[in-house]
Amino acid sequence: MSDTAYVGADVTTGRAVRSRRGRRILALVLVVLILLLGLVTYLLFNLISVPRTSNVAVETGGITWVRSIYGMSDAEDDQLARAQSAATAPDGSIWVTDGQHQALIHFTADGRYLGSLSGPDDLPLFSPSRIAIDTDGTIYACELTEGAIRVLNTDNTDAGSFGIPEPTSVAVSSDRIVVGTVAGFAILDKEGTPIKVLGSRGKSDDQFDYVHGVAIADNGNIFVSDSYNNRLSAYDPEGNRLWIVRTGKPANGAEMTDGSLVTKDATDAVLSGDDALQLPLGITLDGAGRIVVADMFDCTLAVFDPTDGSFIAKYGEVGPDDGQFFYPVSVTYDGERDWFTVADSLNNRIQIVRLPGSSAGSGVASAVRRAMTGPLRACVYPFLLLLLAIIAWLVVRRARKRRELVEPVRAAVQPEVVDE
Repeated sequence: MSDTAYVGADVTTGRAVRSRRGRRILALVLVVLILLLGLVTYLLFNLISVPRTSNVAVETGGITWVRSIYGMSDAEDDQLARAQSAATAPDGSIWVTDGQHQALIHFTADGRYLGSLSGPDDLPLFSPSRIAIDTDGTIYACELTEGAIRVLNTDNTDAGSFGIPEPTSVAVSSDRIVVGTVAGFAILDKEGTPIKVLGSRGKSDDQFDYVHGVAIADNGNIFVSDSYNNRLSAYDPEGNRLWIVRTGKPANGAEMTDGSLVTKDATDAVLSGDDALQLPLGITLDGAGRIVVADMFDCTLAVFDPTDGSFIAKYGEVGPDDGQFFYPVSVTYDGERDWFTVADSLNNRIQIVRLPGSSAGSGVASAVRRAMTGPLRACVYPFLLLLLAIIAWLVVRRARKRRELVEPVRAAVQPEVVDE
């Protein structure tokens, strides 16, 4: 055999040594990358996770607390004061009004401050209270003392306004605007032109006493909370009443008895005792289509059947702790995240909570949506990188094993080079 054969063997051996060394280096790099990504995922999860106690849901009457928003920063002037309304935008962010700031305050779903809107310089907002957000992000704000609904774009430009005497609540859909007032409510088209105006101030079935909550269902039905009459009612898209129920003692029926203000039981009330509402204010519809009512004086969220107004359940309790309320005044629902955003007025905060049975769809789909709204959402990208690193490692390992099987065969069939 010639020297050429030995030279070829040395070259092959050198190539194999370099190949093994390269594989070891690549494997080491992949292992380090996997460990680093795993560490990043773990740290992100623990960094964003909100500490909770295991008995929060039980102590708050079935409510599961997610997080609270107290202000724009830790500075005293940036804290919320007498929160009035919180509404969820299509992107999941949250817009807030309170009694201290003449502005619409913007937060991420995680509670980070994004900025605020106070209207154009020549037409600033004046004491905005209840708000609603359209599917394109346009914001509708009640200005009670100005007798108007202000419409603002998210770039702080004015999108118009329309006069409504003493507006107290607002809701929007694809083709309707519904505005609650002191003496009833109005159904308008998206240009602000009235379609139907219902009610006058009073106590009869066709009258109202502060409509602090309105909501529009997917089918166009309208739900109304008549606060001081302590009633809920439902209407079709054209304003024809479907049902009306009294949910407790009417607050406007109080009388002085022996020097004390006493509210008598209503003979037509469908709820009594602990189930009865004390002062229904803001309302919303959850993913299951149920009516959810913020009861200011009872410091709870009450749930009703939209088909007939029958009572389903009540959740929450009074207090300053996470998941407790002190004068909640408005509530909205985020179907993507399956949670409720509550303006917890005298606790000076916005609370995000969950209620049993509120999600649309299967339990599995609900569980996935809920999981992706928590700390796991921030870990998605590191987790995907970790998964890609593992896949890359498996591919390289498989290719290496294939080469290890092929190389002996190739060496065996390689022709021997000899001198002529």
